[in-house]
Amino acid sequence: MTDVRRLETEEIIQLKKIHTIVYNLRRDYKEENQKTDPLEHPADWACGVFEGKKLLAVMYDINYLMRFDGHDVKMSGISGVGTLPEARRGGHVRRIFEKILPENYEKGFVFSCLTPFSHDFYRKFGYEFSVPRINIKIPMGDLSDIKTCGEFVHILPGDDTSLLAEVHSAYIAGINHGIHRNYWPENRSWKLFTNQDPYTTGTFLYLWKDETGKPLSYIKYNDVYEDDEHNMQVRELAFVNRKGLYGALGITSGLCAQFENFKWAMPAFIDPCDFTGDAWSVEMHIDPRDMSRVVNVGKALELMRRPFFEGEYVLETEDETIPANNGKYHVEFSPQGSRVSKTTKEADIKCDIQTLTQLVTGYRSLENAIYTRQKGLEVNSNLETLKSVFTQRPQHITEYF
Repeated sequence: MTDVRRLETEEIIQLKKIHTIVYNLRRDYKEENQKTDPLEHPADWACGVFEGKKLLAVMYDINYLMRFDGHDVKMSGISGVGTLPEARRGGHVRRIFEKILPENYEKGFVFSCLTPFSHDFYRKFGYEFSVPRINIKIPMGDLSDIKTCGEFVHILPGDDTSLLAEVHSAYIAGINHGIHRNYWPENRSWKLFTNQDPYTTGTFLYLWKDETGKPLSYIKYNDVYEDDEHNMQVRELAFVNRKGLYGALGITSGLCAQFENFKWAMPAFIDPCDFTGDAWSVEMHIDPRDMSRVVNVGKALELMRRPFFEGEYVLETEDETIPANNGKYHVEFSPQGSRVSKTTKEADIKCDIQTLTQLVTGYRSLENAIYTRQKGLEVNSNLETLKSVFTQRPQHITEYF
C-alpha cells in the first residue's frame, strides 16, 4: 500500500539519497556529515510516495511569489523530481502531481513552473513550454563599443543585499514569471544568491551604479572552459532600464584580455544583435527551457492584462489534474478591471490547460497559437476581442530550481 504525503524533517535524508541515485551525484552520508543547512528548503516543501516507511519517489514543491501582468501571485516551483530505479513506471510522479496541484489550488496558488527533462512527459500533467531563453555567444572583442562607465561595486558573501533587491524588484516589475527574492523569510533567497566565494568558485557579482550613484543593474558571472576556449558565462544580469543594461555590459571592456567569448542564457525579450556593430559574430539559439501551467484558471483570467475598452468573452477549458478548473468562464472586462464567473453560455474559445497557459501568460499571441500543431485550441467566435485579449508579453523565469 502506497501513501502520498509531505515529508518530515527526518525524512529529508531519504530524499537526498534518491537525488544522489537519480542525478548521478556523490555524497558522503556518514552521520557526522549530516549537518542542517539553514538555506535548505523546508521539509514540507517536499512531497513523496511511501511504501511503508520507504520513500520511492520525491518532488520539491517550492513556494514562490511571481509577477504576472503587474500583480504578485503565488507560484509553485517543481524541482528535484526523482524515482528509485526499482520503482519506476509505477505512476508515482503522477500520484504526487495529483496530490499537490489540487492542494495548491486550494492554497491560492495561481501558477506552477518547472524545468523539464522532457516536455512531453510534463505535458501529461498540464504543463506547457512557455518561457524561452536565448543562448548567445559573442567574441569579447566585438563588445568593445560598450564602454565602461559609472561604478562597479563587488558584492561578496555576507554583504548588504538591499541595493541588489532594489534593482531586481524593478527588473521583474513588468516581466511575467519574474520571481521575487524578498518573499522568503530571513533574506534566504539573497543569501543563496550571494553565498559563493569568488576566490574559490570563480563566480563574481557586481552591482553597477550610474554617474549619480544610482544603482541600475547588477551582473553575476563565472569563467567556463569549453572546447579550449575561456568564456565569460553570465549567470544573471538584472537591470532597471536601458542605461542599466549597457552599464552592466560595460564590464566586458576590462575583461577582453581575460576571456575569449561572452555567453549568456538571456531573456527572449531582448535582441542580442543590439550588443555589437557587426552582428555576424553573434551566435544564438532559442532554448525551450521552462514550462508552466495555470493552477487557478479563474484567478488567472481575472488578473491577466486586459484591453483598454469594455468587452467580454466566454472561455471553456479542461484540466484532468485539477478538476476545479473545468468548465466555462464568462470574462467581462473594462479599464477598471475584470470580472470572471462560471457560465453555461456557448464558448467563444475552447482550449486545454496547456494552450491556455501559453495564452494567459503571454508567451504567445492568439494569432500565433492558431498555427500550433497541438490540438487543444478551438476558436468559434468573437475573434477580434480574443485577439486583443491574448497578446504576447515579456517572459523570464529569474530563478533556477
